[in-house]
Amino acid sequence: MKTLILMRHAKSDWSDGSLDDFDRPLNERGNKSAHLMGKQLKKLGIIPDLIISSPAKRAKKTAILFAENNSYQNEIDYNSDFYYGDENDIIEAVRQVDANIEKLMIVAHNPTMEILATNLNENNDYVQFKTATIAVFTVDTDNWADLQLMSCKLKMHLNPSDIKD
Repeated sequence: MKTLILMRHAKSDWSDGSLDDFDRPLNERGNKSAHLMGKQLKKLGIIPDLIISSPAKRAKKTAILFAENNSYQNEIDYNSDFYYGDENDIIEAVRQVDANIEKLMIVAHNPTMEILATNLNENNDYVQFKTATIAVFTVDTDNWADLQLMSCKLKMHLNPSDIKD
């Protein structure tokens, strides 16, 4: 049994209109939310073995802040397909992950995260991803290469607004 953690990047800063979308940073609320979500999952005992993130600035920072507050001990991997691609690209990347990884976290963007979570969910129920939302799935397999659509059980769906400090 594997655990797949999907996270949408935290709230980005739109104040500098000259920045390319890829280069937008997190705003203050986004920074707080990324910290909060890392702490909350740590409190729940959910610490990834591997985090793979989009290389876009806001996703990268979300992954870094999450990791710092979650006691994540490894390097964060970056995959450009998580910014430029779609849900199929993420599924293919997940299928390439070593079978020794038990808890895998993906940090990426919408609408890809909503489509991915909805398509992985065994009931095919819509899973909404506001900024910094996390969905935790159990995957009934011993090998990531066997990941299939509609094969995961949604165990937790958490927004920063759901957490009371």
